[in-house]
Amino acid sequence: MTPLILGIETSTLSCSVALFEGTELLHSAQALHEKYVHASELLPMIDLAFQKTKRNLNELDAVAVCAGPGSYTGLRIGVSTAKGICHARNIPLIAINSLEIQAYGCPLEVSSVVAIMDARRDEVYTQSFKRAGETWMPLDEIRAVILDDKQPLDVFFPEVSAEKACIIGDAAEKSERLLADRADHWTFVSDHPQAKCMMQPALEAFEAQRFEDVAYFTPRYLKEFVAGPPKDPLGLRKSQIA
Repeated sequence: MTPLILGIETSTLSCSVALFEGTELLHSAQALHEKYVHASELLPMIDLAFQKTKRNLNELDAVAVCAGPGSYTGLRIGVSTAKGICHARNIPLIAINSLEIQAYGCPLEVSSVVAIMDARRDEVYTQSFKRAGETWMPLDEIRAVILDDKQPLDVFFPEVSAEKACIIGDAAEKSERLLADRADHWTFVSDHPQAKCMMQPALEAFEAQRFEDVAYFTPRYLKEFVAGPPKDPLGLRKSQIA
């Protein structure tokens, strides 16, 4: 069986979808703006994927979605959409670590990669990987790290600090600014994880039947969501309290 899988990636400002059948990428699209557009863009992008490929939602065998870490807003919208499709069609849900998806965006000639995602200020979400054939194997756990311009590299990235590596993600520019004087053997690539990069890990998960519980799966945010103070431009809340 060659599965038809829909990929949804919404862990950063980038919102992307892909449709692949086995190892063939049928369609890929990305929307990237200065603000989150996932709520308005995601469903039309999914509809367009099926229109462009002349495939039908009924043909889907699974949906693959980013599992975090990443933006609370982005992950919530992506996972909710994926779960809705899986529930409606009674098909399995595949969840893939967002940093692993980012690693699959590296060039084929790279053998070591550090996926790095912005977590505000000088903090990043990160995980290191080593290539094994067509697969990226994790070398450490997903971590939140506060970078600085004084500590040696092996404090932050012990698994790859001495190797030539590709540092890829939306925090690459920030990381280069803080680490470049100790990392002239590294290549920094500014990028966002994209759904088209989910093809290999999604296919491996499908073949191994590594599926999530559609009812109970939640993404891994790493940071708790903190809501801002409620807006009260007319001062109604204050008057009520008084």
